[in-house]
Amino acid sequence: MFVFICYSTTADTVLNGYFIPKGICVMINQWQVNHDPKLWKDPFNFRPERFLHEDGLSINKIEMEKVLTFGLGKRRCLGEAIGRTEVFLFLTTLFHQLQFSIQDVEKLDMSPLYGLTMKHKRHLVTARLRFPMMATQ
Repeated sequence: MFVFICYSTTADTVLNGYFIPKGICVMINQWQVNHDPKLWKDPFNFRPERFLHEDGLSINKIEMEKVLTFGLGKRRCLGEAIGRTEVFLFLTTLFHQLQFSIQDVEKLDMSPLYGLTMKHKRHLVTARLRFPMMATQ
């Protein structure tokens, strides 16, 4: 997904030879940074193990810091810590409690559809309880 963060310049600036006038909105293309082959080996493939140490048992925080989900620098999102925790709890609860399947598709097509935001082809996904519900008395 293309996620843009907009900051305004407070003074005339030259960056890498480009003149940027005061008051201009400067956007950071987070998608491009998160897919930069200089930072990531094989950036277009889903490889969650890239965030683990060599032993595969602990998280490599240096690699995690390269992901710009919550912005960068002193204006980084204040809710990052709680956001990361809540997203982790939400997703792990879904994956623990539900079994997901795709209807009438041999292979899931994750080819991006580019625009202002990046989308993927829609697929009908069903979710059913992984464990039967216990009756309460």
